[in-house]
This record gives sequence, C-alpha cells and structure tokens, in this order.
Amino acid sequence: MRKVILVLALSLAVVFSVNARANEGAFTKGSSLVGANFGMKAFVVPHFGLSYEYCILSGFYSSGRGSLGVGAYVGTTFGSLHAFNARVTLHNQFNNMDFYLGMLHGVNVLYTKEVVTHFPGNPHLGIPAEDKVITPASWNPHYGFDFFLGWRWAFNENWGMNVELSPLPIPWFSQPLVSVGANFKF
Repeated sequence: MRKVILVLALSLAVVFSVNARANEGAFTKGSSLVGANFGMKAFVVPHFGLSYEYCILSGFYSSGRGSLGVGAYVGTTFGSLHAFNARVTLHNQFNNMDFYLGMLHGVNVLYTKEVVTHFPGNPHLGIPAEDKVITPASWNPHYGFDFFLGWRWAFNENWGMNVELSPLPIPWFSQPLVSVGANFKF
C-alpha cells in the first residue's frame, strides 16, 4: 500500500512539473507557511493537523534552491491523541514544487478511557452484582517525535497543496502515515 501511494505521489509530481512556473510560491527567507492536513493513523484512525513554518535560511545548496523552516505542529485524532510539537524542515525547491523532509519534537497527550468490569455477584451467597472501575480515564503525556517526507505544489504565489508521508508506522507518533492538505504562504 505504501509503495502504491509513493508511486502515485511521484507521478503527480512529474505531471505537475511539466506545467511548472519559475519560482512561483517559493519558500524563501522571511516567508511563512501555514498548512492544514488530513490523514489516517494506522489506516483506521482519522487525524487532522495544523502546521506553521517560518523560513530562517534560504538560497543554499549549490543550486541555491534550499531553505530551512522552523515552526509548530498541532494535531489530533479527535479524541485519543493530541500532538503539540516543534517542527523543523529542510526544503529543496524546483520551480513551483517543493520537496522537503523534517522532524517533529514535543509533547503528545494520549487519552485513555476508563475500563469497567462487571462482576455478576452471587445472590445465593448474598454477594450483590457490581461494576468496578479497573482503570480510570486519564490523560497521559509523553515525548512526541516523528519524521516526515513531503511534497508541496504551489498553484500561485500564495496557495498550494501538499502530501506528507510519515514512514514510521507507530500509531502513537505525532503524524499520520499519509496526509494530504492545503497550505498558504505569506
């Protein structure tokens, strides 16, 4: 499944590169990028994330197409996992396309529901039936980490779309395995 998604993403990148416009939507020093992505964690749990990046350095690599962004990431699975992470990305831009990789570090909060067990009791011995809470509901903060690969295509100077892959299939990490979204550069 991951190979199919990767081949699809690369195919879209090739198709869009045919119509590429020179440096449209380039992520350069001093610019900001806000994104909203929707994806799936472990292919069953929907995940929504918001990200913000600020470009602190651009124009490196021998081609001058590299840039470095820092920012924040907030994500949720609408109930059980909430991620609050710092985000660092390294971009390599080709005309209106941007290939990037990055890391997230921060705090993830996992909510666990209470576990209740029913004990039927024994009316012959005078033991009543009861429900006992075995494990109470709790919020469990833990270290959040993830790394990701992404591709962004700029429609114009400000708007674009992106695809991000987080190749570590560990469900309590910060990002979904595959997500798609829109972004705005200003």
